[in-house]
Amino acid sequence: MRIGLLYPDSGVLAPTFSSSRAGIDARIGLANEHGGVHGRKIVYDWQDDRGTADANSQGARTLVERQNVFGVIESSFSASGSAQYLADRGVPVTGIATENIWSHYRNMFSFSYTDGNAVDTFGTFVHNRGGKRVLLVQAALSASVSELTSKYDQSIRAAGLDLAGILSYSSQTDNPADTARRITESGADTVIFLIQPPDYLQVLSALRGAGRLPGLVMAVTGYDRQLLETSGAQMAGLVIPVFYRPFELGGAAVDTYEKAVTRFAPQIPQAQHDFALMSYVDTDMFIRGLEAAGPCPTRRAFIDGLRSVTDYDADGLISPVDFAHGLGRTTNCYSFVQVSPTGTAFDVIDRDRCGREITQ
Repeated sequence: MRIGLLYPDSGVLAPTFSSSRAGIDARIGLANEHGGVHGRKIVYDWQDDRGTADANSQGARTLVERQNVFGVIESSFSASGSAQYLADRGVPVTGIATENIWSHYRNMFSFSYTDGNAVDTFGTFVHNRGGKRVLLVQAALSASVSELTSKYDQSIRAAGLDLAGILSYSSQTDNPADTARRITESGADTVIFLIQPPDYLQVLSALRGAGRLPGLVMAVTGYDRQLLETSGAQMAGLVIPVFYRPFELGGAAVDTYEKAVTRFAPQIPQAQHDFALMSYVDTDMFIRGLEAAGPCPTRRAFIDGLRSVTDYDADGLISPVDFAHGLGRTTNCYSFVQVSPTGTAFDVIDRDRCGREITQ
């Protein structure tokens, strides 16, 4: 059975997704070790979508028309480029739902949706930790991040907190010290970084250097043991929300995942990486669809079979997902991990915090 992968192997998003193939290699390796699915071993081809809709569209056509893949895993923020094409052909897709197209097509499956209504989970967490005035730092010139910013803005206001403002930051054009100064001048006691680790680490260093780090600092990504080993001192105290079981909680599912990455994906030195785990779950979803499709799988049988599953939980890595009735339903439950004061470990400080959707 041949499946396809679309992800940014080059471009500005490539560092963010650098561990995606490790998660896929790990889950496929584990499946093939146990005989594959219905006796069929799984292999995959991949195309670089460079983080753009045009390249994503072209990559999907190459995978389907030239490489004859059965379905596609989208480890990408640009799935909108190929969504209509894949839907028209009934090609099953699993992946990261960061765009609203994931809520529109029955052939597209995700275990977490961030494109629907905002949720108050983040705001209530900040309120619970004593935050009152929040500043958001977003990536410059990014439409997708602007949507994320809007959702965090709504979450903050729904919790009765004050929005101190929204700053845009790019390491290529902005000075970290100037941005740190603006954060301080805002009077915010909480700052939330909606940017990637290389950028926010620069600003954090500037804030620490000036002795003006806000009481609560959060980032939407960076739950990565390897990053902790290289930049732990800069990350000390940083809080990161995760929508799957934190590695620190352990358990059979986490143990199976970590051992699979160690054995089948030696290209990454640490299994505890957010995008590796997400792609592992995306691949597990695809395997679950193949199992549901039966010994003579068709694309339609895959889609119908996986759409009938009401309690998918990746063997305990995520909270149960209802594929039958939950298409596009915004994820509202998160755990929050925090980098220890020494910068050497992640601690789970708030587990399974669930909020409510914010309707306009």
